[in-house]
Amino acid sequence: MFFRMFGDEYGSLVIVAIVSTAAIVAFSSILRKRPVIINAVFAVVISLAILTFSSFVKRSILETIELLYRMVIGPHDSWNRVYMVAFWLANVAISIIFCVYVTSTGRSSTVHRKFFHLTVSLIYISGILLDPLFSWLCAWLWLCIFVLLELLRYLNVPPWGTVLNEHLLIFKDAQDSELLLTPIYLLVGIFLPLMWSGTGGESSFEPKLAHFAGVAAVGIGDSMAAIVGSKWGNTKWTGSRKSLEGTLAMLFSMLTFLFVTNFFIQEASSTISIIVASLVASVLEAFLNSMDNFVLPAVTYFIL
Repeated sequence: MFFRMFGDEYGSLVIVAIVSTAAIVAFSSILRKRPVIINAVFAVVISLAILTFSSFVKRSILETIELLYRMVIGPHDSWNRVYMVAFWLANVAISIIFCVYVTSTGRSSTVHRKFFHLTVSLIYISGILLDPLFSWLCAWLWLCIFVLLELLRYLNVPPWGTVLNEHLLIFKDAQDSELLLTPIYLLVGIFLPLMWSGTGGESSFEPKLAHFAGVAAVGIGDSMAAIVGSKWGNTKWTGSRKSLEGTLAMLFSMLTFLFVTNFFIQEASSTISIIVASLVASVLEAFLNSMDNFVLPAVTYFIL
């Protein structure tokens, strides 16, 4: 059951965030030749977004700010949210430090790029196990933030554009063009099962194996394929730069993760579905040249 988008504080916030992001992208595209003014566009649209959300939840501006704060820290009687957010922030901090380090070396490798698959997967796994409803909300908000950061980088909006280009261009993937879409695809791919299925409420939600499709296909499988393939991939697939060794590494790593995870899931998936999902995703990865961070989780999710 998809999450109830209306009549709910979380749903209202997601709607406002998506519409505001679309508005900022549209106006910024029109003003792309005057990037300094885009900062004003951000300020105006975000202010209007806060006012709109306030009207949705029928609260004053100050009460809305307090509500947003409470939505982050969670209920007074639960420390799960606090511990989880602290863990997320630690992963974000580590990722930023890693970006600075790789930038200082002047080059990035496949292993460097796959580091972010690990941190995003850790954030997702902790979120879906401890607080799936809040994770659903954050997935949509992070998507909006990633889109806006790429907008600032691509249009070179001062003072953000220079800093973002300095630390992000070094991670540019062969699949990227002028737009760096790989980080956005990674975020969507990992969180796709939760974003699509929704939660239906904290108390009624029980994660199924399909909810770990993004972690299995992109966080683990694709990462292992890239690392093993780049280091030991000698047997190339016909018509592809990918290797048989990388495909086998993805297949076995996905099988291992899904079978182990399936053991702890209340509604276990069938063995045949796990094998088929892993096999199909591994073969697809060998021949996909773009958008694999999105396509592989989607295919794995539907099979599981």
